[in-house]
Amino acid sequence: MTNSKVSLSLSASDVAFLDAEVLMGKYATRSAAVQDAVSLLRESRLADAYAEAFAEGYDDEWDTAASDGLASA
Repeated sequence: MTNSKVSLSLSASDVAFLDAEVLMGKYATRSAAVQDAVSLLRESRLADAYAEAFAEGYDDEWDTAASDGLASA
């Protein structure tokens, strides 16, 4: 995976929080902490999408799909 450099503007308290996480050894760098935060946000959005799909209701056509996601004959 290739990383890209970006510039972020954060409040002083957010930077202090990141630095504290690094000092406590939870992350190797500020970048690692921000990468984890982005990953958690992505997972949260995915969980929301799954919840929304589940709320739409069960569809009997799901039963015709095999475990590989292809419709069974």
